[in-house]
Amino acid sequence: MKLSLATLAVSLLALGAHAATPDIKAMYENPLSHGYGDDIAWVKWEDAIETALELNKPIFLLVHKTWCHACKALKKTMQQSNARRAFKKLSEYFVMVNTEDDEEPFEEEYRPDGKYIPRLLFLDKNGDLLESIKNKKAEYKNYSYYYSSPADILNSMKDVLRYFEIEVPDLKKGDSLKPKKPEKKRSKEDGPEPPKEEEKKKSGKKADEPEPPKKADKKAEKKSEL
Repeated sequence: MKLSLATLAVSLLALGAHAATPDIKAMYENPLSHGYGDDIAWVKWEDAIETALELNKPIFLLVHKTWCHACKALKKTMQQSNARRAFKKLSEYFVMVNTEDDEEPFEEEYRPDGKYIPRLLFLDKNGDLLESIKNKKAEYKNYSYYYSSPADILNSMKDVLRYFEIEVPDLKKGDSLKPKKPEKKRSKEDGPEPPKEEEKKKSGKKADEPEPPKKADKKAEKKSEL
């Protein structure tokens, strides 16, 4: 009888311990990351300027949509990039914001050359756009704030830090971050591929260029302006 009671007590303790065990993955998931890295200290756009003023840091603002193929491709590239460690390090010198769908700011200041997505803007601590910080290797002339390469994002982040004369101990000022391997040909699942010459003539648009806003976004924007 004693043995049975002891066994029962051990079983109950084991069940209690199991029930009390927290979901480690859920604990460390950042709902503001939107897949761009739970290890980054993301903040809401609504809190970004206040946080930047308090911490005296520039703002990293990434605008993207869930339905955008180019956004999904960038997200996947960021997750698998060998530059992930450098991105984490540089992020510590910014107030990091990534807005998904209707979270984006609707002020025209944050659409300097259009409403395309994804677009990455760098702002000062007051929330004013740093117009000179663009993608130096932009794939499209009309989309200066469009990035498809983590290396280009990192180089722009370094440009911002140089602009404000902020030194990062682990990164040399003259270093240029480049991908270690040539970019692989993207599939339709990863993101749009450049079309063939015949298709370019028909559509007049490159398939892998940033996404224009959808009609649903335009309606949402009009409602927000009322």
